[in-house]
Amino acid sequence: TLSVSNTSIDASSERSSYALDSAKVDPSGIHSSISSLASDHETFESELIAKLQTAYGESIQALNVQANLINVKQYVLKYDPIDGNERFIRIIRAAFPEYAASILDIIARLEIYNEWIIENQIVLNELSEQMQQGTIWEKRRELFGADAELIWSDELAELSQKQTKMHDVFSQLDQATSMTIEETLYQLRTAISENHEGSAQELFANGGKLARALFDLESVQQTLKSLPEEERQVKINQVRRELGYSEEQILKLQERDAKRNKKWDNGLQYMSERTILLETTSTADLPAALRVLREKYFEEDAITIEKEEESDFWRFKRPRKYGIN
Repeated sequence: TLSVSNTSIDASSERSSYALDSAKVDPSGIHSSISSLASDHETFESELIAKLQTAYGESIQALNVQANLINVKQYVLKYDPIDGNERFIRIIRAAFPEYAASILDIIARLEIYNEWIIENQIVLNELSEQMQQGTIWEKRRELFGADAELIWSDELAELSQKQTKMHDVFSQLDQATSMTIEETLYQLRTAISENHEGSAQELFANGGKLARALFDLESVQQTLKSLPEEERQVKINQVRRELGYSEEQILKLQERDAKRNKKWDNGLQYMSERTILLETTSTADLPAALRVLREKYFEEDAITIEKEEESDFWRFKRPRKYGIN
């Protein structure tokens, strides 16, 4: 099975795992019966041609299969460091005459790509996982155009599979009302570690992202809503502490939570009185009555609230999510 999986950068390795190198596809299955000490070059070539045709004859039209033949080139260069490049070209032209030009062109561009990865490895390592992927794909498309998606189709399929798994995990945790918040956090961290290798470290380092993902779950919100205000804040603080927040950060966030609670209490009281006004005030008197009510609750922000309502945006009809808004 061919695999072109590029999910991380190992700064300690000679080649980045973004590169299509011999660490990704083991060509031993192709040349297992060919002696690396063969002195008869013609025998070496004829045997390798036969094995390539057997291994890839039915799939060589796929660009990701063609791309993986870069590993065969590395094997040939190891066998013959001096004339290996010319020998490899002969082998490819003999094995796959119809696709030889495409194979050799793809491999030439992959070698440029691999060198770019090596030269920029330090810079790439300093980027966030999202920025890293964006930069990598920008280079791939620069070199391969729309064919990049075909060449790295295995990676895209793996990413899609992981995204599907994470969607399933979030759906399950969203409804897992019998779980404690601590258990939900553990399950969430485990799922991220298993399905987002490149981003897990970054996500864990950024407790805010993981906290938002956790607090956004309906099951977690149900638990928080069921607690008295003081206990709720203690629980939120515990989660933040578990995620690596400092005590100073936790205190500042607690102060922010308190301000948000006050705004929500004020806003919900306004919405309740507003509903009563709509039911008890005449059409002619309603605009003025609403204006007075908005000024009562929002003071200098009353005009902003009025404009939001005119555009059919109702901030206090949004879901209240503790730890988030």
